Amino acid sequence: MITADVIKELNSSDLSFVSGTLQAVAVKVLPPEKADKQSLIFVSKKEQLEAALNAEAPIIVAHKSLALPADSKATFFQTPNVQLAMAAILPLFDGKMNRFNQETKIHPTAFVHPTAHLGKNVGVGPFAVIGEQAKIGDGCTIGAHTVIECFAEIGDHTILHPQVFIGAYCTLGSHCEIHPHTTIGADGFSFAMAKDGTHKKIPQIGRVVIGNHVELGANCAIDRAALTETRIGNGTKMDNFCHVAHNVVIGDNCVIAAGFKVAGSSTIGNNCMFGGEAAISDHIHVTDKVMLAGRAAVTNDVLQPGAYGGYPLEPLRDSLKTLANKAHLTRIRKDLSRVLKHLGLKDEE
Repeated sequence: MITADVIKELNSSDLSFVSGTLQAVAVKVLPPEKADKQSLIFVSKKEQLEAALNAEAPIIVAHKSLALPADSKATFFQTPNVQLAMAAILPLFDGKMNRFNQETKIHPTAFVHPTAHLGKNVGVGPFAVIGEQAKIGDGCTIGAHTVIECFAEIGDHTILHPQVFIGAYCTLGSHCEIHPHTTIGADGFSFAMAKDGTHKKIPQIGRVVIGNHVELGANCAIDRAALTETRIGNGTKMDNFCHVAHNVVIGDNCVIAAGFKVAGSSTIGNNCMFGGEAAISDHIHVTDKVMLAGRAAVTNDVLQPGAYGGYPLEPLRDSLKTLANKAHLTRIRKDLSRVLKHLGLKDEE
């Protein structure tokens, strides 16, 4: 249950109080088409505003372009960007921490090595394991069955969901969130072929270093470096099922969709955006502010910012034209065959 005065106290630059009572109460957030008398509603279109008003929603957050009625009983906030307003308000309604067992700060079934250091107000769930000389910052939450190996370091206020694995000597920054089944610090994929055709493993003795405010979705795999560091920069966000191979460096504030893969020793700049199932080959450099469409494949360096797609990689506009043209290839081939036959020419073998 959240009151309008609590929202006003957020003091967000993306949100301004307009009118209504600050004692208005919302117990949930719903989309406009499902609005009711207990919900806070975000609206960006006239019809959405009308739906919220008809449902008598107590608190409405409207885009600044909308004209707000003066005679409504609702409490109104305005925003220049609805998504940023959602980012400011929705944490007030987020019951995520209720999913963790917080009744006992360190669950009796958890194992914490005597040499490990835990900061203030750290929660450790059932059957979690924290290894030798590991360091856990203040306000961290360690989910059930999570494993943090020896000498790993976790920054303040980081959340590790259940069944996360943090390998030895790996480092996570503060205010990170790692979702279930993600592995940070597994061995990189590196083998040497012997003369008899067998493969000899090359030990991976590096580590993973992750910056602050990084979020990794479920089932991601971030491999440790062979000798040095695999790095993910501050503010980077990854969706589920992403794979980052050994020695890769990813810059700050990148946004990466599900199924992304990058092979070993590649470097990615800052403020990049990659679509689902995009892939980058090994030893590739991608500069800052590059956008890759879904299923794009990068096999050569990308040195100019911009949007790209397809395989082979092209500027996005060209890639979309290539994709559209593929639908006509069968007809074009048949037409060409008829032309060759009419001219008395034979197809080349």
